[in-house]
This record gives sequence, structure tokens and C-alpha cells, in this order.
Amino acid sequence: MKDLKLIVCAVLVFVVVTILMFVVSINRDSSRAHKLYEQGLEFYQEQDYQNAYYNFSKISCFSKLYQLSLLKQAQCALSIGDKKTAYSKFKHLGSVSKDPHLAPLALFNAALINMEHKKYHHAYKKLKKLYKNYPDSDYQKASCYLFGLLYKQKNPHLAKDYFLEYLEYAPGGRYSKNAIDELSELNLYLNNSEKYILANAFYENALYEKALAYSKDLDLPLSAMLSAKIYEYSGNKDAALEYYKKAIMLSDETVKPEQISFLVEKFTTLSPLSKKDACAILVKQTKKTAAYPAVLFEYAKYLPKMSSVKCWQLIYNKYPQSYWAPQSLWNTFLYNYELGYIKKSKELAQLHINSYKNKLSTPAMKFWHAKILLDERKLSAARQEFKELIKTHPESYYSYVADNILDGKTTPLNALNVGNVKFDNNFNKNDLKQIFNNDKTLILLAELGDIETIKNLRVHDDFVSSYVAYKDGNLPYSIYYAQKGFDLLEIKPQHLDARYKLLYPLDYIEQINENSNIYGQNPYLMLALMREESRFNPKAYSPVGATGLMQLMPATASSLGLGELSVQDLYKPELNIKLGIKYFSDLKNMFEQNEMLSVLSYNGGPYNVMNWAKELEHKSFDEFVEDIPFSETQNYIKKVFGSYWNYVKIYN
Repeated sequence: MKDLKLIVCAVLVFVVVTILMFVVSINRDSSRAHKLYEQGLEFYQEQDYQNAYYNFSKISCFSKLYQLSLLKQAQCALSIGDKKTAYSKFKHLGSVSKDPHLAPLALFNAALINMEHKKYHHAYKKLKKLYKNYPDSDYQKASCYLFGLLYKQKNPHLAKDYFLEYLEYAPGGRYSKNAIDELSELNLYLNNSEKYILANAFYENALYEKALAYSKDLDLPLSAMLSAKIYEYSGNKDAALEYYKKAIMLSDETVKPEQISFLVEKFTTLSPLSKKDACAILVKQTKKTAAYPAVLFEYAKYLPKMSSVKCWQLIYNKYPQSYWAPQSLWNTFLYNYELGYIKKSKELAQLHINSYKNKLSTPAMKFWHAKILLDERKLSAARQEFKELIKTHPESYYSYVADNILDGKTTPLNALNVGNVKFDNNFNKNDLKQIFNNDKTLILLAELGDIETIKNLRVHDDFVSSYVAYKDGNLPYSIYYAQKGFDLLEIKPQHLDARYKLLYPLDYIEQINENSNIYGQNPYLMLALMREESRFNPKAYSPVGATGLMQLMPATASSLGLGELSVQDLYKPELNIKLGIKYFSDLKNMFEQNEMLSVLSYNGGPYNVMNWAKELEHKSFDEFVEDIPFSETQNYIKKVFGSYWNYVKIYN
């Protein structure tokens, strides 16, 4: 019995030691693989593809970097023209990988090399696997072009369908011109929808005359819009106006609400009539079309307030599911609230809250409903509503104001100065998990710093695109894609989520802190101002001539005591930031240190704001903001203080 126990103990000790040795070996191998990959990446970026290939080829097949190393070996081989080796690596990766990013890339590239060597049967097998197993991949759509080439002799109609599927997905894509040529050679009948796909591909490839030849006679709203844009681009204003109107009249469920609003705005802008009269014509002619609520909403902008209210009421009563209904209801609420019709206002607020979730007007509606509760001394209910607003719309300007109210600041004229901006734009592993939605391949590539491979994977995700743009130093695009991503989120994350760092990135922090301290300004507010002015683009130039990071007019900049300054001078980041913050400081002195009026002046001009500020004697600042007559300036102040709020919550 003792002998048996000794044997069992010995076996257990052996197993434990073996496992420990295996774990140590794996960890050592993992560390070695990372070093090899990073060294290989350095060689690759220096275009030393042979040494890069050597490093990548030394990574063990047991490493989690093995599949990535196969891809990099294939790319190195391609870069030096060794397609035989490249094909071998792509083929192997396509057979061993089930990764939704790596496998389709490998299969597509292997099939492409097969096609070049006229091994069509081998190409077909790989493309079939790609098309069937990876429907969400960009490479699956690209495979449609190759399928079209494979079928164009034996089944031209099927080839046509594949070419059109590719062009519909990527009208300006890598193979779009080739696909257009192949379709032309097939010379097959195209229905109206197919003609539009082809016309749009011509348009995306700047072949405007050919696009117009296909689009102008189609009775489709999108083709009419395409024709209108081409005519406008070519300077034929009358024809553009005719086709914008045609697109409005034809609008249906295939046209997005934002596109309908765009069409209406274009028609009223190009019309020789006033915008009000142009809208009046559309109101009469669109009553039985999908565009009618959009036309009514636009028309209301140019009418006396009572008439505007009638338009808004018609929209949310008769077209409650339309894109314009929530905003119309909010506008009607605000009108009643400002007239002191509190009972009616509460009814409208409750209708909005019950009927619409996560609309553009939702944060405003929740905020003002809570304000009514506050005025009625229903303090507990009001506090609960404010807290709910901050929780569900943490990024909103209205959450900033709600937070101030909860802290006892009923008129937040000045933002809380929390000191210098702290540079904290690094992304740890948890950050990357949030940005890449726990995608292991993308997280691994980001940790390795291999941004080029992330690009090559062609992942259709706004936050991935934002991260890539951020790493490329292109902050305007990074913010653009992050905003698109946030707009699609029904439930907004809290500020600890790393995706906020992409939406509100940091740049020029040293200059912002230094000049804010010199001129006694709030660095976080100056950062927010810069974000909203230029999206951190030092070469930003507006249609009216505002220039650089802080969007200064040359005349304004020249008046700040540093002599006559040109546009080229204002492209210099250090100078532009210094002048922008100095100008803001001057505005603040002009408005007795009132930051909100100073922000308004930065956009709307100090003399306009002086006239508007007289209203402050008769209403609360929150009401004053909602009543700013320039919609651009009203949105601007909300954006700047919304950005300020987000920057403080993210980084401080």
C-alpha cells in the first residue's frame, strides 16, 4: 500500500513538473515570437523584406502569432516578386485558419494568384469557400469580381450578376473600373435598378457623362439625385434644380431621411425664388409623397412662429413614425414652454418620452422635462430625471448642464477649471478590447503595432477605422469614424470606455496648457474649442477664410498685437493656438468673464452676442441658449460645452 502511494505521489510530482516546464516553455516561446515579429515588422517597414521574411519564418507553429507570421511571409514574398512562395503561404493560411479576417484575405490572394496563372479550377475552389464561409468580409464582395471573370464565357448572365453585386458594394472600389468594362463587353440587358448601380459606379469613378447617360432617364429617386449632382457639378443649375425636384417627388423607402432633407435643402438653395417660396411650391406638390414631412419641416423654418407650430403639429400627429416627428414635437414643446403653458408642455414632453427613444431630441426633452419638475418643487423626481439623462446620454451637452444643476450651479456660465490637461491617449489591453469588441486578432495586431495589417484586413467597423486613422495621425478622420460608431450605439457607454478617447482625442496639449496658463483660461475648454473648430487639422480652411487649428480670420489675428498676419502664418500650430487663446481671453474680458457668452462670440461674433445678451435679463441662460437665432451658433455652443464635459470626464 505504501509503495502504491509512493508511486501515485511520484506520478503526480512528475505531471506537475512537466506541466510547469511546458508553461515556462510556452511563455518563453511566446516572448521569443513577439520579439521575432516586432523585429520582422521593423525590417518590413524599412522595406528589407528578406530579413523581415526570415524573422517571421522563425515563429513557431505553436505560437498564437503563427497565422499572422504566415500572412507577413506572404506579403514579404509578394513585395520582392516571389509569387510562388507568396501563393504557398496564402494557400497554407487559407487552409489552416478560420479567423474571420485572416482566412478571407488569404483565400482571396491565393485565388488571385491562381487567376494570374490561369489555374481557374483552383481559384474557383478558394473563391467558393470564401464566398460561402465569410459573407461579412470585404474580400467576399471582392470575390464577386473574380467570379464574374470566371463565368463570363460559360454563363454571361451569372457573370453580370456577380459584376453588379461587386459594383453595388464598392462602386469606387479597386476593381470597379474593370468590372464596368467587363459589363460593357457582356452587352446584356439591364433593368432600371441595375442601370442605377452602373451609373453610380461611373459617378464614383468620375466618369460623369457616362453616369448621366444611364441615370437621367430612370424613374428612380436615387438616380434622379445622382443626375442632379452631376448637373450641379457641371454648372447646369436649371437641370440640377429639375432633377432635385424629381428626386423629391419620387422619394420612397429606398431614400434615407437624411438624403430627403439634403434634396429639399438643395432645391431651395438652387431655386431662383426665396427659400420660403420654393418650399411653398414643394408643400403643394409633395402632399402624397414620402418627402412631405421633410418639406413641411423645412418650410416651418421660414414661417412666423404660430404657422411653424402648425407645421410641426401636423408632422408629429399625421407622420409620427417619420424622421422629423421627434424634432417637431420638441420644437412644439419649447414654443409652449416659453409662452408659459406648463401643463401643455408637460403633456408634450411626456408624449415625446413615451413615443421616442434615443432620438436627436431625446436629451433636450429629458432635460427640460426635469427642469419643469424642478420648477414645480418635485425635487426627487427632477434629480432622478437628471441622473437618468446623464446615465443614458453621458456625452450630451444637456448632461453637462444637468450635472451642474445637480451640483447646485443653476446657471453654468463658466466651466469648472480642473487644471492642466493631462496627456493620456495611450491604449492598454482593456482599452483595445473595448475598441475592437474583444476581437483577438485585431487586439494582437494593435499590441504589436502592426497597423498596416489591420488596414489590409479591411474590417468594416467604424471604431476600427477610427483607431487606424488615429494611429496614422489623422485626427479629423478618427473623430469622424468614432462619431459614426457612437451614433449607431443604442446604449451609450460610460466615459471609462476607451472609445471615447477616439471621439475626443488629445493633441497639441503642451501648447494648449502653456497658453491657457499665460492668458488665464481653462485648458480643457480651449481643447474643446479647438476640437469643434478644426478637428485638430492645422491646415483647416473655412469657406469664409477662417484658418488653422483655432479657425481665426487673418484680420482678427492681425488685430491681436503681433503684426500683420497671412493665411500661411496661421497654418503654424503654435502661433495659431497662441492667438486663438488670446482672442478668447479678449472676448472674455469684453463679456465680464462669462465663458458661455465668450464661446458664443467666438462663433457668432461679439456684436451679435451683445444684442442677444439683452435677453438674459428676462429669461434663464438655458432658455437663452435655446433661443439663439443662428442655428449654427446655437449648435456650436452646445458642441463646445459638450466637448468640454466629455474631455473632463474622460481625462480628469
